[in-house]
Amino acid sequence: MADASFFDMPTDASIKKHRIVSKNFGGWSNIVLQTALKKEGKLKYVDFFSGPGMYKDGTRSTPLLILDHVIATPALRDVVELVFNDQKPEFIAELQTHVEETRGVELLRHKPRFRTFRMGAEAVALVRKNNVPAFFFADPWGYRGVSIDLIEAAIAHWGCDFMFFFNYNRINMNLGSEAMSPAIDEFFRPEPARELRETVGLLRPREREEAVLNAMRDAVKQLGARVEKFTYLSSTGARTTHHLMYVSKHQRGMALFKEISAKESTSFQDDVPSLEHNPAGKNGQGLLFSPLGQLEMDLQTTFAGKTLTAEQIYHEHHNGKPYILRNYRQALLNLKEAGVVEIHASLEARVGKEGVPTNALVTFKAS
Repeated sequence: MADASFFDMPTDASIKKHRIVSKNFGGWSNIVLQTALKKEGKLKYVDFFSGPGMYKDGTRSTPLLILDHVIATPALRDVVELVFNDQKPEFIAELQTHVEETRGVELLRHKPRFRTFRMGAEAVALVRKNNVPAFFFADPWGYRGVSIDLIEAAIAHWGCDFMFFFNYNRINMNLGSEAMSPAIDEFFRPEPARELRETVGLLRPREREEAVLNAMRDAVKQLGARVEKFTYLSSTGARTTHHLMYVSKHQRGMALFKEISAKESTSFQDDVPSLEHNPAGKNGQGLLFSPLGQLEMDLQTTFAGKTLTAEQIYHEHHNGKPYILRNYRQALLNLKEAGVVEIHASLEARVGKEGVPTNALVTFKAS
């Protein structure tokens, strides 16, 4: 749970977070809106740890940015219900004041709702009752209150996605603490948490982080969903502090998060994004191999002898990797020039400067 000093003024990392969340909400609502209008007639945005909504310097944070987007989008004003929660009553009271003072809030059909639930089993039970497409966001102070049970409840209804801050630094510190075992068990569920403790004990830091992330990916996979991440590094760039995670059952949701968060990357190599916020800057140790070249080799191995559209290749391959759509289009163009693939594009969508059209059929030579 954040203290008030956290909201004095935003850091660069916080500003990136606000942009990523608000842009993803906008993209998500565009994807699900038409189907929701035919079925439930309603969408939700639910913020589990909303905070006061504004920094002391006047910068608007995620809840108010989402509100601004809904007000500014006529198609959303009649269908989106905003639900803001924070267990600190003073934060919710301040947020409510800011919401009520926002110009245009009276245009909303559904009046924003404000709650002060402590996140836990009771909150999970309430989330399970959700019956409309919803975009859930959780940015806890630490990691308590977020759990696999909460994620499962949140994405149960069609069209629901869940974005959250995964505080790797604190989880890593607490994995070996018996006093924190209940909290870790709640986050991962008891048996996966036990297996993770056994796995990470003798691992080096980088291997340990990957083991923790794999445990999260496996837990989400058991829910029938996938997860992507945008990583926040320490001030020196030497270690991970947080991951901003996105969970969805739908390939368009996964691609949306990847494309939006890629634009916030500190660095690119071969036009491949780092998918990291590194306060130490862009100057880092270059990779030994070209990441685009690695993608080309991986595509040859993965899809040997197969024919798919460029878009199918992208959706089937990119999850858990740093590549974005334009990387795949360029890689496929390079493979075509090397004689490794054949590309069949319509006259309306020929291969051009931007690479291979997404609807082009790509045939890989058998290995």
